[in-house]
Amino acid sequence: MIRAAVLRAPEKLEIASFPESPPARDGAILRVTHCGVCGTDPHMYSGHLSVPMPLVMGHEFAGVLEGFGPDFPARDVYGAELRPGDQVVVGTTLSCGTCHYCRFVPQRENLCQDVNIYGITLGCDVEPFVRGGYADLTYLLPQTWLFKLPANVTLRMAALSDPIACGTRALERASMPGMPWAGEGMGLGRSVVVQGLGPIGILTGAAARAMGGGPVIGIDRIPMRLDMAKRFGFDEVLSMDDLPGVEDRAQAVRSLTRGLGADVVVEMVGLPPAFAEALKLVRKGGKVVEFGHFTDNGTTPLNPQDIVNLDVDILGSYAYPNSQIGTSLTFLSRYADVYPFEDLITHTFGVEETERAIHASRDKLCVKAMVVSEP
Repeated sequence: MIRAAVLRAPEKLEIASFPESPPARDGAILRVTHCGVCGTDPHMYSGHLSVPMPLVMGHEFAGVLEGFGPDFPARDVYGAELRPGDQVVVGTTLSCGTCHYCRFVPQRENLCQDVNIYGITLGCDVEPFVRGGYADLTYLLPQTWLFKLPANVTLRMAALSDPIACGTRALERASMPGMPWAGEGMGLGRSVVVQGLGPIGILTGAAARAMGGGPVIGIDRIPMRLDMAKRFGFDEVLSMDDLPGVEDRAQAVRSLTRGLGADVVVEMVGLPPAFAEALKLVRKGGKVVEFGHFTDNGTTPLNPQDIVNLDVDILGSYAYPNSQIGTSLTFLSRYADVYPFEDLITHTFGVEETERAIHASRDKLCVKAMVVSEP
């Protein structure tokens, strides 16, 4: 039997058992060893983000390939042969392949009009029932992107591929459009502010440093996050308790950026006032990347004249295409001896404790919570 955490209704999550069956001819089975708790999971759990129910949650997962049917494409996305026992991470977006964006903008499959996502849109009321990461095993569909892990990337690290993909794509959005010769966009020597030092924010700062950014400045209120960010390449971390006003924080950023403000500001808080504040932190001609508002948390007053006078670029960043997982694995592999990736996972839980894991993330009791089901 397969144990899985099933969301039956808002704030009603239970551990259910499902029969284990062989994979479909064109399917595969993954033994999930690690599944991170995403910031969207508490929103789904509370009913703030609409998802089909019942649902096996969890979409940041890595594990060991148990087996696959004869028609499953037995190679990873780079063409490497797949065998049972291989350690892999999953690109959890399943694009339809036929809508406008899949056909004409295929590099932005995150915009697919009929997308499915493991642990978010694939309910567990039809076979194969388990298609999410908060489970001992999960079933994979034939169009799934699988990435074999580099030798120095552990399964625990690989389960961070999703948050890294979110952060690196946000930074790449600040490079597009960008004219490096004109001092625009993300690049070497560009100052970066990350608002919100949850796991994605911390990893975004680490990636900004790896891309040559500097100074890299983080802003948050929670001491545990501020301390962790110092271990991931941030030049400065600003506590909102020490700098309680928007102008206090803006002045601190200007003092670190030759009086100008940051070249790039990435908003990862997900609260509307943070976006308004980003316009106070960015320099004229800079770029603001809005990532944090994956769910509707309301609005905030803005004066459009501020946008005009700043001559600023505002860029949305919605999730990522599956190819970004490859960027994540490259980053993890090349910086495995630089950043303490595994230490970011401060709290681990068994599958039977999934609800506790979600609560720990929701209540900001951890940096990163992860559900672990190692053999």
